[in-house]
Amino acid sequence: MSEQSLQPGQKLHGFTLLDMTPLPELNARLIQLRHDRTGARMVHMETEDDNNLFGVGFHTTPMDSTGVAHILEHTVLCGSKNFPVRDPFFSMLKRSLNTFMNALTSSDWTLYPFASQNEKDFYNLMAIYLDAAFFPRLLDRDFRQEGHRLEFQEMDNPESPLEYKGVVYNEMKGAMADPSSLSHRRLSGALYPTTTYGKNSGGEPSDIPNLTWEELREFHATYYHPANAYFFTYGHLPLEKHLETIENLALRHFEAKPLDTAVPDEVRFEQPRKLTETFPADPGEPLENRTLVQTAWLTCPAADNFNRVALQVLSTLLLGNPAAPLYKALIESKLGQNLSPVTGYHDDNRETFFAVGLQGTEPEHTDKIEALILETLQEAADKGFPAERIEAAIHQLEFAHREVTGDQYPYALLLLMRLLGPWIHSGDPVTPLLLTRDLDRLRAEVAAGPFFQNLIRRYLLDNPHRVTLTLKPDPERKVREDKEVADNLQALAARLTPEQKQQIVEQAQELQEAQEMEEDLSILPTLELSDIPAEESPVSSREEKVEGVALSWFDQPTNGIVYFSAQSEAAHIPADLRPFVPLFCALLPQIGAAGLSYLEMAERMSAATGGIRASASILESPEAMDAPRTIVTVRGKALRRNQDKMFAILTDLFTAPDFSDLTRLHTVINQVKTSMENSIPGSGHTYAARLAASQLTAGGKLREEWTGISQVRFIKEIAAKKPAELSDLAAKMQTLAGLLLGNEGMRCALTAEGEAFDSVRPALAAFLQSLNKAPATPAGQNAFSPTSVRKGCAAAVPVSYVARIFRTGTYTQADAAPLMVLAKLLRANFLHREIREKGGAYGGLAGADPEAGLFSMLSYRDPQLTRTLKVYEQAVDWAVAGQYADEEIKEAILASFSDLDRPLSPSGKASREFNHQLQGLTLAMRQTFRQRLLAVDREALQRVAHVYLKQGWQGSSVAVVSGEEQLQKANAELGEAAFPIERI
Repeated sequence: MSEQSLQPGQKLHGFTLLDMTPLPELNARLIQLRHDRTGARMVHMETEDDNNLFGVGFHTTPMDSTGVAHILEHTVLCGSKNFPVRDPFFSMLKRSLNTFMNALTSSDWTLYPFASQNEKDFYNLMAIYLDAAFFPRLLDRDFRQEGHRLEFQEMDNPESPLEYKGVVYNEMKGAMADPSSLSHRRLSGALYPTTTYGKNSGGEPSDIPNLTWEELREFHATYYHPANAYFFTYGHLPLEKHLETIENLALRHFEAKPLDTAVPDEVRFEQPRKLTETFPADPGEPLENRTLVQTAWLTCPAADNFNRVALQVLSTLLLGNPAAPLYKALIESKLGQNLSPVTGYHDDNRETFFAVGLQGTEPEHTDKIEALILETLQEAADKGFPAERIEAAIHQLEFAHREVTGDQYPYALLLLMRLLGPWIHSGDPVTPLLLTRDLDRLRAEVAAGPFFQNLIRRYLLDNPHRVTLTLKPDPERKVREDKEVADNLQALAARLTPEQKQQIVEQAQELQEAQEMEEDLSILPTLELSDIPAEESPVSSREEKVEGVALSWFDQPTNGIVYFSAQSEAAHIPADLRPFVPLFCALLPQIGAAGLSYLEMAERMSAATGGIRASASILESPEAMDAPRTIVTVRGKALRRNQDKMFAILTDLFTAPDFSDLTRLHTVINQVKTSMENSIPGSGHTYAARLAASQLTAGGKLREEWTGISQVRFIKEIAAKKPAELSDLAAKMQTLAGLLLGNEGMRCALTAEGEAFDSVRPALAAFLQSLNKAPATPAGQNAFSPTSVRKGCAAAVPVSYVARIFRTGTYTQADAAPLMVLAKLLRANFLHREIREKGGAYGGLAGADPEAGLFSMLSYRDPQLTRTLKVYEQAVDWAVAGQYADEEIKEAILASFSDLDRPLSPSGKASREFNHQLQGLTLAMRQTFRQRLLAVDREALQRVAHVYLKQGWQGSSVAVVSGEEQLQKANAELGEAAFPIERI
């Protein structure tokens, strides 16, 4: 049946088609259906996009903080009725050409989404996901592995101390030590004290051990029923086959069930509230400027779509750029260093909330910060906003709605996130996608009277459901928590009978045996190498010179947006200025220019662009080791109607940037510092990897200097200076501007629909004509000599991030392909089992970067630092021995192509191809690499494992980011191999 012939009321495979809505802004049509017998809800977005997505979500509303929804999300993926193997989810990661696979737990829903461009693969994965969600085994041992369990430190010695283990337990220990994550959880707890949002759906480490296996199974039986299910599909595959598959594999086995998961209204406060919480701080770190203060209000229901849109615009008016009143008042107050991480409007919950505050402050500033917020809101309510600012804020929302993203996550997943909350809470998945209608009404309301002033009064100033949270550092907290856990475990151990001790030993042995057991994975669906596209899809461009500058034109379906990129070589930057390049990039879009202040420039950017960004990057040569190119890129994007204004802004930034406002420099530098500090708990493995690679390749050294721990320390040092002490820095920035902006080595790219090119050309040419095109003679580079490093970096984290990095070779060397396959093989068939399943870390990873010439083994949120170091040694021996099946090799090749062929947004495709052009990484080189991947066999894998990992062991580098206590404990065990410990 043609999808064009579908009609409301039609019956299809147990579903009734309810409605169809054209979505011209998204080049899609939305089809709503309902399953007749069970009441399951279904939405299909019909588009021409071949990156098809499936998701099934459940409205899950836990009323405690044991992490039941989160642990269940992990455990359902540990084997099911038709696929009774230990880990079908991770097994399918390597048997698939998926472009995305994951599972997500939010405060009131759990979602199981995947995406694939391959039809066979799509239905393979749908079979796995449906069986996992509706018919999981939920074995006790899987609950103990993924959630929590008691084990003796020496597994078979009941006289050794007891420990808590479990993947989610360790994941949440890491998450709850992160002030950014903690502030969101604690603020939710304060704003929603009587509903599910006040609980920690991820799980509080102190509460997780209270969850029983029986409670987990009961939660699944209650919530994972079609009556509580929300199915979503997207893409160019036909709807009918989706419905047939869902009906046959899942829904036909169920009957209707009365189920009420609605979240009640939060009990509204009669008076605003204040509370103070703490987060664990490293005892050796200074405590000054570490506190977060934020004020938040409960606002409108998510179902009230118009007011949701209005509050999004109001949030942009108040906070959207440095000239916005709340942003400006808070930052210029010097009461803190940056806006708090939860700042903004949040519409994920059934009742939405607005939050604003500062981080990098002191507890005693709480009252001043709250008073300043209220005073600024009162002033905004009294004065209102200029019409041009309102239009600029509406423009920002319109731009975000129109932009086709998807470089990090599938675009379809972002659309699903946009509609899921309103769909669950009000049964309306359509209205959140129809922005134009709400914006038209909004403009009419603004024209009719003081709309936003009234909105401020109604939802903020006159709303007593307000909370002010102070989150301050406590250097004793981790010690107290560790002692409390240790005391509880000691008391628990003292109460255990000999029989109970023996049971713990036996359960640990049973779990270990299950983890090590060879399984027959042939029951899982798979693909063949013949399913892999033989060739990479080329991204075409047209090259020419405009005003003497090399320009690449990319014709892409950008939905009316123009993307511009200017790349300048940075090889001529003197060595003493080189560490300042990333800071220059951070400052450039946030300063004044051409006689305008930073506030005036910020307003211009908000009104006419979707953002202007600058970044520093390293591009390695595909044919030569230790010959990287350093690049500074300035990017801008605008709706086609605003492209002239975008190029006028770029002209001012490139020709007359103004770094003379030292107070502004001080403010931005401190914002950069707090952002970097916030990133460490979530990206510790990345920092560890960059540190370990820093002396292995020339590119690795530069990357660590610009984006690693060295840069964090560098920024912290500059941030400690007073504004008056930054005149020398301002001079350096001005010098860098002269060296980097518009030099003769610059190349540009423009991405838009082809019909837009002629209209863009005049403004683009005027911009390029304005540039000074200064000479850019490369500075002499010293010959690079690789050496191994061994470093431990102490941070305020309760878990570890352990990296071992090996130097390999260039992209065009024949060994680059088998190394990439070896990384997939090691991760899926060894490190996942040893580090995650047995060790309890959140992740055990391996990666080969053929462009950087590096091979990595990493762990993420890892409770077993020294054990992981030994696992890496065992992993190398395992790889060299070659005792892996032909099927496992095939799966590793499939997984390599899953990464290689991951789809990008239209602008992302152009950006990647532009980098390849600059790098000299030709389509022919990439095609040769594909052919080499397909030809990888056991002999090649064993050889590269022996040459680069076994023989390269002594030359490899190790770096660990962890708490100081964990590092010292590890050093006591490591003896001569101990880590020199440095503080971040």
